[in-house]
Amino acid sequence: MKFRNLFTFLLLLNVWNIYAAIPQNYYISASGLKDQGLKTALFNIIKQHTQLEYYASATYFRTTDWHPNGYFWDMYSNIQRTTWTGLNREHNFPKSWWSATPETTVAYSDLHNLYPSDPTANEAKSNYPLGEVTGVPVFQNGVVKVGTNRVAGYNGTVFEPADEYKGDFARSYMYVVTCYEDYSQNWRSLGTASMLQKNTYPVFNEYAVNLLLKWHRNDPVSEKETKRNDAVYSFQNNRNPFIDFPALAEYIWGYYKGQAWDVNGEIPVPDPEFYVVYLPDENKLYMNIAENKPAEFFIYSVDGMLIQNGTTHSKKININTDKNGLFIIVLYNSGTRKVAKFVKNN
Repeated sequence: MKFRNLFTFLLLLNVWNIYAAIPQNYYISASGLKDQGLKTALFNIIKQHTQLEYYASATYFRTTDWHPNGYFWDMYSNIQRTTWTGLNREHNFPKSWWSATPETTVAYSDLHNLYPSDPTANEAKSNYPLGEVTGVPVFQNGVVKVGTNRVAGYNGTVFEPADEYKGDFARSYMYVVTCYEDYSQNWRSLGTASMLQKNTYPVFNEYAVNLLLKWHRNDPVSEKETKRNDAVYSFQNNRNPFIDFPALAEYIWGYYKGQAWDVNGEIPVPDPEFYVVYLPDENKLYMNIAENKPAEFFIYSVDGMLIQNGTTHSKKININTDKNGLFIIVLYNSGTRKVAKFVKNN
């Protein structure tokens, strides 16, 4: 077996191992669906789960949020606490957004949305929506910020996590509006003033869709998230589908809207007349397309995460990612859709 073929085989094997913890046929009822139907099918899969005791969450956190170096993994600060003393339980998606008395709801103790948090940062976060802070923050601790939003679509105070956790927060929000689709008429408070609509689809307004997809794409699923998802499943018996299959977000709200999702994650069939060649010395992708004709392109990892997109007028594209592996390019040129695979290895 040639090195390149061996490399591709090992990469695909590694991707399969990532998903090996997902129970067989867990998502099968959502396969073949799209848009609203896909979201509702996921709701029906993950809504039935074990309701945990809220105040027992600190015990669960020793498994779900225990850092490899031996302390609670706090996405709200850099303080390394080895005991529960001085920590809070925090809902990423604010609990006040779904009910005046959220303690009576199943969502209140859902570990997929409940995390250990520094109390000072927790208090500063309040129930503000997500956003990106501009100017002088009213609160910052080197990890999170609270302040005036700079992103078009919402004018107000927002909470901004660190870049390395932005995707975690985005996928937590996607989980909540999917698992608790039946809460849609209960969305309230700053939630409906900033990010939510009182419907089951799309539920997020345009501002929220743009922000969450941006964070989801820029901060891909980490090993921390996959291990946490497995651990929460062991206690709660349901999973966050946007961690298991990141491309689901694109099928429901993003680039793949209108297309049916395949649980087997099949790579689109390549166009036999369209080929690409990766040039390692230049870190560029060569394509057999006409020069000076605009072509919109999207480059995806093998698990469906968007890596890079843009418009080119040239036969060559600069590759922005440092990662090696198997990638898929989808290109729209002269009204036609072209698909090809390539391996980056340098």
